Amino acid sequence: MIENNICLLTDSYKLTHHYLYPKGTERIYSYLESRSGAEFNKTIFYGLQYILKKYLEGSVVSEEKVLEAEKIVDAHIAPGIFNTDDWMYIAQELDGKLPVEIKAVPEGTPVNVGNALMTIENTDKHAYWLPNYLESLLLQVWYPSTIATLSAEVKKLCNFYLDITGSSKDNLNFMLHDFGYRGASSTESSRLAGSAHLLSFSGTDTVPALAIPANYYNSNEIQGFSVQATEHSVMTAMGPEGEMDQAINVVQNAHDGILSIVIDSYNYKNFLENACIKGHGLNDEIITFLNKTEGNKVVFRPDSGEPISTTIDCLEIIERGFGSQENSKGYKTFKANIGLLWGDGLDYHKIRDILFGIKAQGWAAENLIFGMGGGLHTAVNRDTQRNAFKCSAQLRNGEWIDIFKKPLDSSKRSKKGRFKLLRNDDFEFKTVPKDDEGEDQLRTVFKDGELLIDENFEEIKNRTEKYNKFPVNS
Repeated sequence: MIENNICLLTDSYKLTHHYLYPKGTERIYSYLESRSGAEFNKTIFYGLQYILKKYLEGSVVSEEKVLEAEKIVDAHIAPGIFNTDDWMYIAQELDGKLPVEIKAVPEGTPVNVGNALMTIENTDKHAYWLPNYLESLLLQVWYPSTIATLSAEVKKLCNFYLDITGSSKDNLNFMLHDFGYRGASSTESSRLAGSAHLLSFSGTDTVPALAIPANYYNSNEIQGFSVQATEHSVMTAMGPEGEMDQAINVVQNAHDGILSIVIDSYNYKNFLENACIKGHGLNDEIITFLNKTEGNKVVFRPDSGEPISTTIDCLEIIERGFGSQENSKGYKTFKANIGLLWGDGLDYHKIRDILFGIKAQGWAAENLIFGMGGGLHTAVNRDTQRNAFKCSAQLRNGEWIDIFKKPLDSSKRSKKGRFKLLRNDDFEFKTVPKDDEGEDQLRTVFKDGELLIDENFEEIKNRTEKYNKFPVNS
């Protein structure tokens, strides 16, 4: 099979719709939104440019692809089902370029739920069936958009607790580290999720994500950064009896910078007590490492146990060894350049609970760093932000007709007509009829096979940073 055959990048049932629409249908207009009732009250739109460049831009339909699709659909459903004539029309008469116009809100923009984020309409009457044929592919923008939203909400959460505990914000951009590659469903999904995370944070261990800004968003700079860190294969290399000797070996051989050490291979309390006891070999090596070069830092990583109590326990043990001091708001920070990283089993709510818990015990938020893997890459789904793609208008026999659904479940009621998206001075959005006054925030990004807006990653990241200044989601 031809990889990425656009004729086959759809759901099976959509292969049958070209002969099911009413006679005289010339155009179909559909839209994407995050419905009301989503987990977060704003969705950060991101990832469309990747989809357009990878799958839709240029001459993507050929006679060979059409004939292959016909053969497959004949076997998959039944002979005569596939829309061979109209696909051949696109391949032969339109040079293989998809006759659709796609408008979308600028990527990186946080839009309050219940508003149109993207619209699509065919530009040639022979392809009236094409907008919703492309739904299956285009709707996959839900994934990077949801990850971008989640990371941004965690950043707001971290920023909030840094504020109320009088903490330095020097490390805000690194307070949530992406550990998700190994738990992702595919390398492509990890790239998308990892790049979405980089709109709000700069810390990542998902190396494949670095390719998205460079290859699809015109970035000349590396967007994600990491540090030297151990894992259990390193820390258990000399067995339980040799744990401290191996820990000393790790610190002695570490390069300057940040060193993250996993401490729960056996007993995190025992490890920390040895690391903090003055005169102990491990403590001596840590102090030597910290004093070697300005900026050297050791981060301890307890990755098992109940998160809140274990975090507080670790903070108190480190305090006994390295000391603490109170900041201007009376919250404790370590005297030495020591940090604590919790990277196991986290989601938004657990991060919130940990930050609340350490605040209640008098600790500043700046002492903590978080790592999120499955909670970032795989614990979300299309319903997290309730993303939906629906038809809202059809041009039939020269007349536009409003289309909508109104099921008994009112939360799934769809919009009708054609729209524009307005924004007020408070950066609140409202979807209104197409002919209403006001500047439309939906920009034409793709038309007839051509990408019309080609943004760079830094622009999108700056947009997220600039406009994501809202209260913490309750």
